[in-house]
Amino acid sequence: MSAAVKSESDTMLCCASCGIAGGDDITLKKCTACHLVKYCSDECQKNHRPKHKRECKKRVAELRDEILFKQPESSHFGDCPICCLPLPLDPSKNRLMSCCSKMMCDGCYLANKKREIEGKLQQKCAFCRKAAPKTKEIKKRLMKRIEANDPVAI
Repeated sequence: MSAAVKSESDTMLCCASCGIAGGDDITLKKCTACHLVKYCSDECQKNHRPKHKRECKKRVAELRDEILFKQPESSHFGDCPICCLPLPLDPSKNRLMSCCSKMMCDGCYLANKKREIEGKLQQKCAFCRKAAPKTKEIKKRLMKRIEANDPVAI
């Protein structure tokens, strides 16, 4: 890679211990734990370790938190309309609500059921809050959606 192609941030890097700038002949290695600082040799890394140790541990904890609390990628089923988490890939862990045709995760469905049972409430959809339709009505709505070429209904 020529010096003209390197970005400005690449040309300004130097060893955290001795200050030697990295270039074509000197390759700098990142700290394997925090990836914040670079060193020209193992000896420089050992010499700089006492100064860098506290900052390194703090950065490692931040990286761990980023990994733990990163939002999961969305699935092809989309997200649950209630909790906004990706719907599981296992179809047995999703529910299609016949009243509003929304897919929701079992967690939200079961939380709604628990709320209804504890409060002695009428059973309703967790999303649209409509009463569950009768079997004949479900089939009628489904056929109407199929005729309209709704891919979720098929």
